[in-house]
Amino acid sequence: MVESCLVMALLCLILFGILQASYLVASRNVVNYTAYSTARAASVGLNEFMLYKVSHYTSIPAAGPVTTPSGFGGNRPSGRSTGSLWDNAIARDHAPVSELGTYEVAVKEAYHMAGTAFFDSILNYENWQEIETGIQIEYESDNDDLITLQIGQTVPMVFPFSRVFFGYLDPVNARRQGVLGAYPGMRITATAVIEDHSKLYLRNN
Repeated sequence: MVESCLVMALLCLILFGILQASYLVASRNVVNYTAYSTARAASVGLNEFMLYKVSHYTSIPAAGPVTTPSGFGGNRPSGRSTGSLWDNAIARDHAPVSELGTYEVAVKEAYHMAGTAFFDSILNYENWQEIETGIQIEYESDNDDLITLQIGQTVPMVFPFSRVFFGYLDPVNARRQGVLGAYPGMRITATAVIEDHSKLYLRNN
């Protein structure tokens, strides 16, 4: 029995290590896509505030758990598990549309139209709530009409036993279920270089 417990503990340790490594790979892919999408937005002349929106919107898969505000399009559907929430959201008896669908559409519309003072409170995720784990943008345009844009994010290692594998990383502050804690953080950066097309049809005033 003791040997079985030791083996199970070791297997759980390996399993969580694999899950955390997989999450890092997925986060790197998300940051790469965010860099490309934001650079593409910059190349068609969007301003810095819109680039900030694009970078955050495209990085949602690596943004951690959603922080759900109230007052946008109704309540979320009932259910204790992810599966039951999804089933209730797409159920045909929720006429004319599901409560979750109404909520998501209202939030996204409000997010797109919101100004600098409001949009962070409309659509927010736990990794965005701390400067250390949020998305950072740096970009410049050179004389060759090329835009070089870099996206950076420090991803907190929040899986169980993450400190066993990533204890060598510097700790960062991150919130989980509203509780602030220190977790090992992996810095991920991606760079995209794209031609500045906006100069072909926008005039500098």
